[in-house]
Amino acid sequence: MALFVCRECGNSLDLEFRFCPVCGAAHESADKATEDGIEAFEQGEYGKALQLFKTVIKKQPFSAFALRDAGHAAFHLQDFNTALEYYEKAMRILPSLLDAHFNIGLIHMKRGHVNDAMFSFMETLQHIHPVTPGSYYLGLFHSAESLTFQCRLNLGMLFKERGELEKALEQYQLVIVSNPKNILALGSLGDCLMALERFEEAIRVYKKALKTIPEGEERLNIQSDLGVCFFKQGEMEKAISEFKDVIKKNPDHVNAIYNLGQVYFHEGLTGRMKEDYEEFVRSSKNAASILFSLSKSMVSVAAAQKSKPVEETTLVGTSPSMQRIHDLIKRAASSDATVLVLGENGTGKELVARAIHLQSGRHDRPFIPIACSALSESLLESELFGHEKGSFTGATGQKIGKFEAAHQGTVFLDEIGEISLSTQVKLLRVLQEREFERVGGNEPVKVDIRVIAATNRDLKKAIQEGKFREDLYYRLNVIVVEIPPLREREGDLTLLIKYFLDQMKSKKTSRFEGISEPALQMMKQYRWPGNVRELENVVERIVTLNDDRFIKPEHLPLEMTGQKAGGFSARSPLVLPKEGVLKSGEKELILRVLTEAHFNKKQAASRLGISRPTLYQKIRKYGLGVK
Repeated sequence: MALFVCRECGNSLDLEFRFCPVCGAAHESADKATEDGIEAFEQGEYGKALQLFKTVIKKQPFSAFALRDAGHAAFHLQDFNTALEYYEKAMRILPSLLDAHFNIGLIHMKRGHVNDAMFSFMETLQHIHPVTPGSYYLGLFHSAESLTFQCRLNLGMLFKERGELEKALEQYQLVIVSNPKNILALGSLGDCLMALERFEEAIRVYKKALKTIPEGEERLNIQSDLGVCFFKQGEMEKAISEFKDVIKKNPDHVNAIYNLGQVYFHEGLTGRMKEDYEEFVRSSKNAASILFSLSKSMVSVAAAQKSKPVEETTLVGTSPSMQRIHDLIKRAASSDATVLVLGENGTGKELVARAIHLQSGRHDRPFIPIACSALSESLLESELFGHEKGSFTGATGQKIGKFEAAHQGTVFLDEIGEISLSTQVKLLRVLQEREFERVGGNEPVKVDIRVIAATNRDLKKAIQEGKFREDLYYRLNVIVVEIPPLREREGDLTLLIKYFLDQMKSKKTSRFEGISEPALQMMKQYRWPGNVRELENVVERIVTLNDDRFIKPEHLPLEMTGQKAGGFSARSPLVLPKEGVLKSGEKELILRVLTEAHFNKKQAASRLGISRPTLYQKIRKYGLGVK
């Protein structure tokens, strides 16, 4: 005769079992307060349930189930910090608590903690066991099968956010194998296939989803995505047909209107556009609104095309390591996840950030870079968050910060490893909540931004030294793009030299056409501590100080010819033009000091006896930065 019901999985138990044979949980009888708490919970009275569960915890402080129950009540009250506290205590006693793992994953997912959420959902899958319908707690919401599906759907979403589309694909396919009509999995699978440019497969998946999904907004979204696949495949008539059908059913469907306008603009289908406009006039009561929205979308597409600064975002390189970077950029651009760009000084971290922004859905919105190390703590906070009038001496009016100015766009935080711990705390809140207060203000400011950060520091070492917050590191470390140094980019040196020479030639500042083989071999032997930025500056120096058609060994800095190791010789003679001597001398001096300091701007500013902001101004003035 069954005397107990397992409170973990709902399995009926006999006294002879000390542990549930299904899930392994220990027997634990439920007292009156627990039963009342469960009843209150099932009726949606979560505050009352929490108080009852707390009374149980006072009597049984080491009851995993009582702690777990209190965590559930706090979770449904949206008090996530309290819920995590109870769940963590419960799992120290009973590590296999299925529902605790799952809810912890949901909390991390809501907060944008991608890695932590993935770990929790994987733990849930590892501990999964049969759940009896109606059993407390999971039986109220899930069977073992539906819980498995939900974990995999969440994992797919998280992998996609990290740009790992193949892994996301795998999760969605596992759901569809067991449940071929799962609409969420079908739609998400199609999205991943489209992002991977596997358009034929995506079309098949979307068509399958359309046979399953009922009429409604979600069906229209999938139909619009199907149109995008046809457009990418070059099947314009099919694409136009899908977009028009969506618009007829919902004249305000933003994506379908924008996509149809994009087809008209890119394909120059003036005649076809006229026919479609006439069709809308004949068949739709909302023709005027549709035509206005389509015209507006075409203007938006044209403006986005015009605003892309191609030259500033050129990442030159065909080496295997750079091909991986191009692929990572493409994948990162397909999501809104935070990106951490790592690399030595001069590798082009800002170029990578700009490339991600311009390939993303935010490409027609602001891209705002901030050099964190160039500003003091107080100035940096004012730059990032803005300030209110009178918040400090000199604050004569309200100032909008960079985060506010970048609304719906991208903020690039360069040299993030240099910011103070107090600023790190405020930045963490922005990343978690997309919310902050201006300096001296009380009102929270909400923003929709994508954050890309970069550093040349070892952040894990900085964490050990107490100079960087571990929680901020994990919040930044969602998608990581690690740029290789120039010395590891085999074959790219020649391409980069040609690119820089062509750039200078197009501006009519050079007649150089290429590099001689002896000079190229010498440059290949050099270690390039300043990476691409150093190479650009060396090429510019050669072009500025010489008049020739090819770079030759005698044009190279001494350390590349074997006469001197290290940076430019401080004693080598300055070769200056007949005019503009002062300007050329200052530029040459700054270039030399930067090179000797391996382009460490803090060290270079100290050696020059100027502040870092002043050095940044000089770098911009003379065009010494990576373009």
